[in-house]
Amino acid sequence: MNRFSPTHLLILLCFLLGSMVTVQFLLSQQSIQAPTLYKSEALVHSINPSIMKLRLDIKEYLMVQDDKYLRDFDTEMTKLKDSIEHLSKERLIDQSSAMQKNIVALSIDLKTYEQSFKKIVALEKENAAIEGTIFAKYTTLLEEHPNKILFQSFMDNDPMSGNSAAYLLDALLKYKISVASFTLNNNDFFLIRIKELKDEIEKYANKIEVVVDNKESLKRIKSFKEAFSLYAQGFEQIARNTHAKKAILTTTFEEVFPRMHENTQLLGSMVQKMRTEEGMSELLDASWVSRFSLLIFCLVSFCAGIITLSVVRRKGA
Repeated sequence: MNRFSPTHLLILLCFLLGSMVTVQFLLSQQSIQAPTLYKSEALVHSINPSIMKLRLDIKEYLMVQDDKYLRDFDTEMTKLKDSIEHLSKERLIDQSSAMQKNIVALSIDLKTYEQSFKKIVALEKENAAIEGTIFAKYTTLLEEHPNKILFQSFMDNDPMSGNSAAYLLDALLKYKISVASFTLNNNDFFLIRIKELKDEIEKYANKIEVVVDNKESLKRIKSFKEAFSLYAQGFEQIARNTHAKKAILTTTFEEVFPRMHENTQLLGSMVQKMRTEEGMSELLDASWVSRFSLLIFCLVSFCAGIITLSVVRRKGA
């Protein structure tokens, strides 16, 4: 019986190796969906921590007014947008209308979340500008004028303007305390008190302007009224900004944030469901069919190799 020569065996081995490489390549193509699911699940699980980090950056900024948290917010927002974009392009998720609906809703809420924070930052910066310009400029001046008017009234023996200046100074100090209390606590109770004190201040200032005889005191009370008008307008703008900021924060933290969290949880459960035995059954069925086809391919390749060797050996004989 003639045996195969080393050359013949080498040819047969090449056929077998080629079949094995082909099998390995096709199997890897068939099993590509499983790693895709794991990647999608990892992206979904990274969304909630990023949302929590954004929420923390907002709170930290409101507490300390440090621009570092603005940069942190922008960095985290960019990272989160990239994750959602990559997630939306995953083939299995792209084929699911329910998942796409969740991702679209999540993207819309994320944009609203970002825009809301930018509005809050703008309001905070405007308030800081008012405090740094108007308040800083007129705080000392508002106390200085009534004090000097009061002192001048004693010098001039003018009890009417002196009493009005004393009441004016008292109302002014209470007004400034109420303004500071509102700025710290955002309590609308202080707005009522501030309105009452503002009316008192204007009443006593007008009375001094009518009864005072000293020309220097008259100039001071007019300067006081102008400065106080600007100061009060500045505070009223701060109050409006504070109410607007409060409304935005309420919407952001009580509506948008929970909705984003809920959509992320739902998206995660959908991806996880695809990893279950029921969700993967179609993939497994397709995989077994592919394996059977590949087995047939290997057998055909082996037979083709045997036939080729036989033909080569006959020609050699």
